[in-house]
Amino acid sequence: QHHAVYISSGINAEYGGISFNAFAIETYSLTIQVLYFVAQGYSFLAFGDLATLLLQDYAIIGLILLYGKEPLSLQQYGHLAGYFGAVGAAAFGTISKEIIISVMQAVVFLNIASKVTFVASILASKDTSAMEPAGWIIFVYSNCVRIFSAYVLLGDTTLLIQNLVNGAFNVFILLLIFKYRDGKKEEEKKKE
Repeated sequence: QHHAVYISSGINAEYGGISFNAFAIETYSLTIQVLYFVAQGYSFLAFGDLATLLLQDYAIIGLILLYGKEPLSLQQYGHLAGYFGAVGAAAFGTISKEIIISVMQAVVFLNIASKVTFVASILASKDTSAMEPAGWIIFVYSNCVRIFSAYVLLGDTTLLIQNLVNGAFNVFILLLIFKYRDGKKEEEKKKE
């Protein structure tokens, strides 16, 4: 998965193209998706990759908290506390299946927000040095597999729409990664 690249290079404080807010939003989205799959009674094989990405997001957020250049705002810490409170509530069964299914409808908008945040971060920095193209190619491929799975195997329209939107953004981000791959190096050359 593409997140493992961030984790392996995450101790380096140069987070070219990586945004805490984007990962936080993605973490919300992945959590809702995993809860949705569980609530629907789908096999772990249908969402195991998402659960793995969620664990990787936890590691990336932890690395950003430990080694990031800028401290988190009070609002960002508030979002983290709210997130873990909601996850705890879901883990103890205080959130009903119906609520989880209805919240899943909002995942499309969370994914859009996450990807727009990634895109804005890339466009602002013109640097994707911390974003590995090979990992994102795998991510685009796995998104295509999720589209097939949602449509053909599960017949789940909610998952299909969510994965189509996510896939389009992932392809766009991959193109930006190639465009700005050597962003900082080119800026340094221009300064010399």
